[in-house]
Amino acid sequence: MNTAINTNAIAAVALLSNYNFFTVNAENAKDGKPSSFCATGINIDKHGYMTFERQFSQPCYSFGAVVDVAATDEDKFSFLTTAGTVYNVEATNKALADRSTASGSADDPASLIDWSRSHTDEAGKAFVVLDLRKLGNITPIVSRRIQHFMNVYMGGYADRYQVCRTIYFHKAADGKIYGGIYSLETEQPVTKVLYCPTELDWLDNPEDQTAKDKVRQMMKEAVEKLGEVIPQF
Repeated sequence: MNTAINTNAIAAVALLSNYNFFTVNAENAKDGKPSSFCATGINIDKHGYMTFERQFSQPCYSFGAVVDVAATDEDKFSFLTTAGTVYNVEATNKALADRSTASGSADDPASLIDWSRSHTDEAGKAFVVLDLRKLGNITPIVSRRIQHFMNVYMGGYADRYQVCRTIYFHKAADGKIYGGIYSLETEQPVTKVLYCPTELDWLDNPEDQTAKDKVRQMMKEAVEKLGEVIPQF
């Protein structure tokens, strides 16, 4: 590999580290079919292969090592690989916490609420989105545990749900609390599961019950701040 070109690629990825969200358009020279996806982080290894991280989801990998890079703007770069694939990357900064410093805790879900994305719905019920970046720089093991939780308990296994994502909770009109995967790409919920069915509490183990109690407490705190509307009868 051309050392100068590799150095340029490393420098470009370093510049992109100033951003937290990326739109990637890939142009495959072999079949000419374009594809696009989003990422929350971009890395390049010593061999020139790129990894596009997708928060708590399966990453994407470059098809071939980077052999050339061009800056089309201060926040836009095009990477050419040995396979002839071009990755056009546009960087932005979304309203997400700076994970270099932890500002929340898993023991206190309310401390992880993303107030910029949380609101009350048309029925006046609380819709709460978590910003898990508030956990700070978590270990790969913790990241995989969160990803596993999303896949197993939030219905996120399918390939179409392997996007940059987080978790949301919603208190329905019947008082039950639902949860699911919230896509940071579309800014919309993409799955929905019943999370806190009180009539089944007696079947749960103590650890699950504690987790549910924490979510219920989080929703109560969210209601106080969001001003949930209580229907009048």
